[in-house]
Amino acid sequence: MNSNIILGIVLLALSLFLKPLLAMVGLNERLFGLHWQGETVFSLSPFLVRIILAVIGIILLIIGGMQVSKQKNK
Repeated sequence: MNSNIILGIVLLALSLFLKPLLAMVGLNERLFGLHWQGETVFSLSPFLVRIILAVIGIILLIIGGMQVSKQKNK
């Protein structure tokens, strides 16, 4: 199996189960923000992070699938 396909599947799974994983590890949603002197300077919502992970995962799956099909055609 192509490494891009494996990475894509991992990112899709991570995007689906991000909130429960964070809860199990004990991290909170401040992880997605940039904090300076105790104030939030920049923050991404966890939902937006999940969407970004899912999109990157889908792109990697497509790239990996194209590489596998090229190898089979040779």
